[in-house]
Amino acid sequence: MKYLCFDISNMLYRTFHMQHKESEDTIAGLATHAALTTLNKYFRQHKPDKVVMAFDRPSWRKEYTNSELCVSKRLYKGDRRKNMTPSQQIKYQRFLEHVAEFERLIVEHTTIITLVGDMLEADDLIAGFCQEMATPDDEIVIISSDSDLLQLQRNVNVLVISPATDKPQSLEKYDNDPDYYLFTKCIRGDPTDNVQSAYPGVRETRIRDAYTDPYARVQLMKEHWTNENKTTFMVEDLFLENQLLIDLEKQPQVIRDLITACVHESVQRERKFSMFHMLKFVGKYKLVKIKESIDNYIALLSK
Repeated sequence: MKYLCFDISNMLYRTFHMQHKESEDTIAGLATHAALTTLNKYFRQHKPDKVVMAFDRPSWRKEYTNSELCVSKRLYKGDRRKNMTPSQQIKYQRFLEHVAEFERLIVEHTTIITLVGDMLEADDLIAGFCQEMATPDDEIVIISSDSDLLQLQRNVNVLVISPATDKPQSLEKYDNDPDYYLFTKCIRGDPTDNVQSAYPGVRETRIRDAYTDPYARVQLMKEHWTNENKTTFMVEDLFLENQLLIDLEKQPQVIRDLITACVHESVQRERKFSMFHMLKFVGKYKLVKIKESIDNYIALLSK
């Protein structure tokens, strides 16, 4: 089987941030138009057996990093939208309402396998789909600009294409080794998601040595460092926490159970395409070009 899997929330949010100065209705229309045309472009290019789409929900990672269990005391994605004005916050919340409407359209009125579940990010669900449903003989093409998904190359025949560049994302810098990439990321942390580095400023040579040499790894993990607030951390404690937050095979068991249940329920759900509801949505957001060529989208939406 060949699956074409879209990180749709990633696509929609990118459009919002690129067009944030536009009016609410304009942003909603642009985001939907960009999403549908991008979906159809890659559908026609790759000719998959099945189409999969994953949506975000507020993440379990925020709840964990806001709890006493969190070692770093840094809220996951805590820097996001902190500089938004009140009017921008309102615009963003209304955009989320539009995303929810688009999600309902895809879930209820297309045959696309739609992955969405409480506390789960699209990353969790795409990884869960690969882990639960794919076999070594399957091929999965993921459309996302999120490099975290490159770690999925550990498990199945995965190609991750960034819609921003229209090119496959590469692990050449990491010797095409997804485990080395993941090890490095768990040491470095992830500034875009406000995930603390396990060892700020550590040299790349030490990371490589720790990855290949068990003795060097033990030495690195047992080191300590102190931040600007005079809090001292052991590298291993932060590394293990980063594995929990970043490694898409290391989520807490209760979260992995949620992912498994969500993936199986989504795959087994009966789905039916409705041209009526699609045209109603397209008309509401004045997607004139899509309406004029709606026949070109039927294969994608009713596969």
